[in-house]
Order: sequence, then C-alpha cells, then structure tokens
Amino acid sequence: MPTVMIRTFIIYCILELSMKLMGKRQIGEFQLSELVTTLLLSELAALPISDPDIPLLYMAAPVALIVSLEVITSFLSVKSGFLRRIFSGKPSILICRGVLDQRELRRLRISTSELLGQLRQNGYGDISDVYYAIVEDDGKLSVFPRAEKRPPNIDEVADVNGGQTVQDSGVAHALVIDGDLIEQNIKAAQKTRAFVEHQLKTAKCDMRDVLLLLCDDTGKVTLLKKE
Repeated sequence: MPTVMIRTFIIYCILELSMKLMGKRQIGEFQLSELVTTLLLSELAALPISDPDIPLLYMAAPVALIVSLEVITSFLSVKSGFLRRIFSGKPSILICRGVLDQRELRRLRISTSELLGQLRQNGYGDISDVYYAIVEDDGKLSVFPRAEKRPPNIDEVADVNGGQTVQDSGVAHALVIDGDLIEQNIKAAQKTRAFVEHQLKTAKCDMRDVLLLLCDDTGKVTLLKKE
C-alpha cells in the first residue's frame, strides 16, 4: 500500500506539471486537441496506479511526448493562421444580421430544436430577437441580440435622448489576424480586400504589422499594430 500511495503522489505531480505547461484553460474551454490530450493523460496515469508492476517511466515518457506535442502545436497555431484553422477550427456564423444560415446549420449537424435550446439557455426565447449567433472554436454558442432587445449603453442612451435611432452594431469581424487576411470574415462583414487595403493605407501600415483589424456592421474600424 505505501508503494501505491507514493506512486500515486508522483503521478499526480507529473500530471499537475504537465497541465500547467499546457496552459490554464478551464475544462469547458478545451479545444478538441486539448481534450484528446487530457483523455490520453488520464489513461496513461491510470495504468501504473492500477498495476504496480508497470514502471513509472512507461507513463512519464509518453506523457512528456504528448505534452511536448501539445505545446508545439499551440505555439505553431499562434504563429500561423493556416495551422490555427487546422488545429483549432474556425468560428461558424449560424445567424447573421437576423438571418438563419440553414446550410451552415446542416454542415455542423445542429438541429433547429438544439439551436433554439441553446438560445434559450442564453436568455432568448425567440429566434427573431437574435442578430448574431456564432459557434466558437470551443463549441460554445455566442449570442448577440438585436439593438431593441438588449439594455442600451451610455452612448446609445445619449443618442436616443438626442432623437437618433440606435443601430445594430452586430459583432466586430476580424478582417486581419496576426498579419493574415481572413477571407471568411471579410465576406461576413460584406467588405472586400480593397477595403482592407484602403484601411491599411490610411493607417500607413503593412499587412504583416497588423495584430488585429476589426470592422463591425456600422463600419466602425479598429486597427491594432503588433508591438
């Protein structure tokens, strides 16, 4: 029994260190690769605990390899937009400016009743109240209501008092991320490559120097340069 307890403590320390090296995401925020890695680590850790005849090295070596692969792929995902889309996927817009994209719904194999259930969990009982609904990389559904269905902010209250109509700003589409042009987001924002080039020219900035270039549905542009 003391041997089993000592082995369990050592394995716990190895897994704790491994998870810290992988990052500090919450369980619900795991990417697919991170979830697979976590499941593999749990299986590898269980074997030497249940069978004392298995050397700890047989667990430690595969764990080190798996964690190394996860750290390397995470680093490459940060450096390359192409690899990021391969390893992590990309967000999918199910409702865009109040219009349900049925083709995207079928592609993701999400039923209408499932979508409605997700909307209710986000506090919206009627699909017509939703301006944007986006399935994020981690599978969570982000919901943005129409302007008349959400509490106004200070600027919108000032506009209403001044007699102006509050507009739906929707979401800020990332047209450029880490120097990479995101064609899908340009299409969703109803913009063109020429629009992006004009914004870069106005800001006197090259594409490779851009950390983020955002544009919402009202045309508001936000540009952040790399440090």
